This record gives sequence, C-alpha cells and structure tokens, in this order.
Amino acid sequence: MRHYYWEGIDTNGAQHEGALESQNQAEAKESLLREGFFRVRFWKIESSRLHRVLNNNEVTEFLLQLHRLLKSGVELDDALGFAVHEQKDPVLSFLLCRIREDLRNGLSLSSALQRYRAFPKLVGKMIEVAESSGRLPEVLGMLLEFYQFQQSIIREQIRLLNYPLVVFSIFIVLSLGSVIFMVPMFKRMYAGLGDELFWLTRMLVNLSDSLRFHPESWILGTILSGILVVFIYRTLGWFWLLNLIPGGKRLQESVRMLFYSRGMEIMLSTGVHLQEALALAEEMLPKLLRKRIAPVREAVDSGKSLRDAYSMVPFFSPMFVKMIALGESSGHLPSSYARIGMQNQESLKKIMAWANTLIEPVLMILIAFAVLGFLLSMYLPLFKMAERF
Repeated sequence: MRHYYWEGIDTNGAQHEGALESQNQAEAKESLLREGFFRVRFWKIESSRLHRVLNNNEVTEFLLQLHRLLKSGVELDDALGFAVHEQKDPVLSFLLCRIREDLRNGLSLSSALQRYRAFPKLVGKMIEVAESSGRLPEVLGMLLEFYQFQQSIIREQIRLLNYPLVVFSIFIVLSLGSVIFMVPMFKRMYAGLGDELFWLTRMLVNLSDSLRFHPESWILGTILSGILVVFIYRTLGWFWLLNLIPGGKRLQESVRMLFYSRGMEIMLSTGVHLQEALALAEEMLPKLLRKRIAPVREAVDSGKSLRDAYSMVPFFSPMFVKMIALGESSGHLPSSYARIGMQNQESLKKIMAWANTLIEPVLMILIAFAVLGFLLSMYLPLFKMAERF
C-alpha cells in the first residue's frame, strides 16, 4: 500500500485535507470522488520518511502552532486542522492528519503521537502527563521553550563552524586553481634544474601532473570521500566536526550536559516519574554516550539513591553529584537540575567565546604556513637559477 496526503474541496466549496492509503493514485482519486471531494491534489509519502524522527526545527514548529492555538481557546481537533494548513512539509501534514483521525476515533493526543516514531518520546510522555493533569497548554509551552532553547544552542554551534568551513572551502578552491594552472608554467621554467629542484616544488609539480593527466582517480577519490562523509554524518551527525576546532570537545560535553539537565528539569517538574525521566533523558544523547550513562538508570531501578547512581558514572562531575544530593535531601530535584543547567549554560557561553576568539588566528596561521610553503616551492628554484648567472 502507498501513502498519500491529499487536499481537495467538497460540493459546498469547503477545503479539506487528509491522509490515506491506496494501491495507486488513480484508485485513491476514485475513492475520494465517491466521497464527494473534487479538484484533489496528491503528495506521495515515502514509507521511509514516515519512520524518521522529526528534527528539532520541525518539532519546534509543530509545538509552536499547537501551543499558540490551544492557548487561544481553539479546540484540539481544529488546532490540528490549522496546523496541517500551515505546514510546508507534506510528510508532517500527513502525520498530523493521521493524528487527527486517531483523535476522532477516541485516542488521546499522547497515544496518537506515540504511535508514530516521527515524534520524540519526550513529547509523547510529557503530553500524556499533561492530559492526565489537565495542563496541556502549560506543558506544551514548557516543551516549546525547551526545544526553542535547543534550537538556539544548535544555531550557535553551526555559526561557530560556518566561518572555518567557508574560509577552508575558499582556500581549497584557490589552491586547486593554483596547482592546476600556475604550477605548470613554473614547471616549464625549471625544466633544466632536474634533480636539483626543491623537494616541495617536485611534490607540487607531481600533484599538478596527477590532477591534469589523471583526473579520473581524483574524481573517484572525491566520490569515495563524499560517501565516507555522508556515512559519518548519518552515524555521528555533524557534531563530529566540532572536534576539529579548538575547544570543540569541551563545547559538546557542555551542550550535552545542558540538554540533559534541562530535560530532566522539565520532565520532573511536570510530574514524569523519575525512572521514566532518566530513560527519556538518555534518548536526547548520542548512542555512544547513552551506553556510558545507562548504569544511572539501572542503579536507580535497583533501589540506589540518585546521588549514588550518578557518582558511579565518570561523565557526571563531582559538582553535579553534589547538586543532585542537595536536591534529593531537600525534595526539590527539579530545582537542582535547573541550577545545574544554569551553571552549564554559563560555562557554555565562556567556551563559545573562547573558541570564537581562538578559531580565527589559528586558521590564519595554518593558511599562512600553506601560502608560505607554496611561495617557497615556486620561487626558491628561481633564486637558484639566478645564482648561475
């Protein structure tokens, strides 16, 4: 069966939209015509796209629309209808139509969301708690604030990478142009030097000849490198690039700790059970890091205190463990996670300011060495030739 998102009008001229499954588009169109819908447009939804988890930006947009409408007093069914109309992505429109159908069939919003892998488990669980306590608009606002905060941090990280990536790309393009077009001219000038040619010059000449006379090898290497980069991106995300800049590793650790503490804060403050909150907080971390902190949840499940559980994992600092111990003793764990989040946020600001200050001079030094190497390789043989006369 194929999945389709459709839009059309009824006999009264009212706009409708929905999600359906059919063998093909012709059969889907015929089915809708029998139901009284005309001028139907279809968007085919690939099954693979329905199984991917929505990114932060998409989740934020969904929460923003839903929170804004529910806070204005709009009924949930109508709010989902408005959200469908405002979507630009047909996949998300398809999912929202499915959720609306589930609600009309008697399911709760949380149950409907948890049926689809596209929505993070954190969203489904917190909405479940909100529905049981009658605080849906309030909890949606807290979730929205959390995801907007995540988006702002992610944008800062991307901005941190933009400058070095742009400068590095320009440098690579200029270097290739110089090696392909300028080096051959110098090669003809230095043809008489033979083995006396400077070793760096010989390397550049060989590289130039390889690029000009055997481009297929370089094209194949570029394709394979692109495949490797895509594989690394799908496995580790783009965050691995941060490890290549000064302070990048510390930056990532601070960001992960910040997201973890803020996530635990909002879950515990809305009434999510501690064990469930620990499991959901793990989902916000990379796979490799989840294995490292899994003993915390397992220790709490076995009856240990949260302080003892965190002290077992080196990832959590002594200050973190101390703050959690204070929260346990006072019975205000959400406040402890909030203070930890504030401390991590301040630390993150300092690290990003330090990285921003350091990236430009380090990059300029590296480029200066590369330019110096190119100039030496091209002009040292010229000076040797001048000494002969």
